[in-house]
Amino acid sequence: MEKDPLHDRLAALGRKIHAAEQKLRDHAHLYHDQAHLTSKELKERYARLQARLDDEAADDEAHGHHVTDLERSVRQWLDSFDTSHTASN
Repeated sequence: MEKDPLHDRLAALGRKIHAAEQKLRDHAHLYHDQAHLTSKELKERYARLQARLDDEAADDEAHGHHVTDLERSVRQWLDSFDTSHTASN
């Protein structure tokens, strides 16, 4: 049986439409206003993370472990990663 050229063209068009829709979904997800934090929200997040880091360092030092400036910096850097964000399908 011969392949139908119209069917092949429609299938190719369907793939292009699907790819374009996916690109639009990805673009909307990346640039959606609710996905970005405001300056105030970033400052609040930083303050919470810094307070948690200070508490952890104080707890470690209370148990006899000296927290160096380098260790504090590394902990702060690790805490800066936003692991709560996940990509949506």
